[in-house]
Amino acid sequence: MPSETMKPAVAPTLAATSTGRRPGRPTQRILSVEAIVERTLNIAGREGFAAVTMNRLARDMGVTPRALYNHVLNRQEIIDRVWVRIIDDIKVPDLDPDNWRQSIHTLWSSLRDQFRETPRVLLVALDEQISTQGTSPLRIAGAEESLKFLTDIGLSLKEATIIREMMMADVFSFTLTSDYTFDNRPEDEKPDVFAPVPKPWLDENPDVEAPLTRKAVEESVSTSDELFGYMVEARIAYIEKLLAAK
Repeated sequence: MPSETMKPAVAPTLAATSTGRRPGRPTQRILSVEAIVERTLNIAGREGFAAVTMNRLARDMGVTPRALYNHVLNRQEIIDRVWVRIIDDIKVPDLDPDNWRQSIHTLWSSLRDQFRETPRVLLVALDEQISTQGTSPLRIAGAEESLKFLTDIGLSLKEATIIREMMMADVFSFTLTSDYTFDNRPEDEKPDVFAPVPKPWLDENPDVEAPLTRKAVEESVSTSDELFGYMVEARIAYIEKLLAAK
């Protein structure tokens, strides 16, 4: 080979890179249990727990699956830690038995707001098995606090447990259905989300006799906030009925 076509070998120097690593080596990722749990919450909250695999976590975090196993035993440990994180992050607002109606609004709305960003984590009880390692003392404390408030306003303990279960059902189902649907619709479609039948469907079927349904398109609530307010008022009315019967 002619000597003029040969280039002199140049030894790589650390100055060639900003990190001091050898060229071609991937940048070291900072990995921790907390980071793994946070990433799992982000994935599960929007896509569901079925989307959470060790390979998916590793890919999203820019590491190898083996690197994850340096921090957690297995996927079950991650799920247990996520459940503890969910429970530990739940905050029960200050509640006033003397102003219980407003406190009911505050309690329902607070829980709804906390779950609205990642609603599909609420499916953990359906999608996953939680081991005994996934228990948290704060779950007991939160239940105690809400039951104390409900009994302080005059409900029996049995009635308080019923209202608490209604609250959880209200918040969980609403964030998973009404809020999730409303939040993920294009802005121009949001006003029609809660119509009994979407207006385009009605327009495509003009021969169908449905005067009330067509009129309801104009009169249905236009936001999930408005609908949620009516739902909480219905719960307050039921509590008033229980208290009036004493």
